[in-house]
Amino acid sequence: MTNVPAAIDRVRTAREHLVYSVTTTGHRQSYLDTLSAIFALQPVSGRMNFTLFRRLVAAERLLFAMLDEDMVSFAAIAAARSALGRPTVALFLRAQKCFETGRWVHPLKRYAFRALRLLPRLTVASITPFDVAPRHAEVAHCGVFDPQYWDLHDGETLRRPGSTQLSEDVVRRAAGRSVLSVIGTLSANKGLAFLVETLERHPNITEKVLVVGAGSVPAPAAEFVARLKRAGALIIDRFITDSELESLYGVTDMVWACYSPDYDQASGIFGRAMQLGIEPVTREGSVIAAFAAANGIGHIAVAYGHHEALGELLLGPPICSGPTNSLLPSDRGALIGGWRQQFIDTIGAGISGSERAA
Repeated sequence: MTNVPAAIDRVRTAREHLVYSVTTTGHRQSYLDTLSAIFALQPVSGRMNFTLFRRLVAAERLLFAMLDEDMVSFAAIAAARSALGRPTVALFLRAQKCFETGRWVHPLKRYAFRALRLLPRLTVASITPFDVAPRHAEVAHCGVFDPQYWDLHDGETLRRPGSTQLSEDVVRRAAGRSVLSVIGTLSANKGLAFLVETLERHPNITEKVLVVGAGSVPAPAAEFVARLKRAGALIIDRFITDSELESLYGVTDMVWACYSPDYDQASGIFGRAMQLGIEPVTREGSVIAAFAAANGIGHIAVAYGHHEALGELLLGPPICSGPTNSLLPSDRGALIGGWRQQFIDTIGAGISGSERAA
């Protein structure tokens, strides 16, 4: 006799349209919110187990918000869905890792993704376009614009930040000085050593610039953050809400995106700065510096570890807050709106299975 509840469950599962992330920490929730809203997908999160594996394989449409979190499960699910003729799309956040040297796992990833590219009905999308990172074409089917490069755009206009108690406190503490903000989790690979060493070598920087570190501090970075605080930085060691983050951009003159060389990938912090017209400080030679240059986005590229160059920048003429890049607000809105539409068209085609995204 047919198990009716089980049969109904199978039908329900097979018709599900899902977007999956292992966790919702950090920027992952923002990804899930953006992707689920645009593509009418149900957000799902959780560590992989047999029930979840079966659910993801059976879904009618499936988008991995970030395949980097669990590459083994992603590969197994993509292979199973390919065999069943179901389309799978996945965003590859750190495709650059496939081309790093020094560890055996990096070439292994490169060869694995070259093989995965051959699976029918699978679309792997790097969140950096191929014209900026051409090698990503070896491990992905297409390059799209990171959702955090355009998620403040609603299809018509760019959202502007409001004011919060946090932003008002920063303005008060700055007392007329320029503001350099280090935003998000204050991890060591975000170039904190370079920044704090520069402040320690040039203590008079704090007479002109208030450095603000806003975000939780993981244990490995505690020493760097303590040194930043001793050097005169304002440290806000806690979870920062989305509205607080946006308000901080609104009172910031420069956003720190000069990350260490082993953190060479798309950055939501950099993306939000672009959208809001705030000058990002980037690492010379990084993927985000190349992206900004290729798209006419104003930025300040500094050679990593060149303390004198960074000191000269921070001690130089103040950079006024507000739109400072070469694009007028209307032009920037049109450009970013185009990135948004390219993402929607490309990923939407892959999700629907109508064609291989390109």
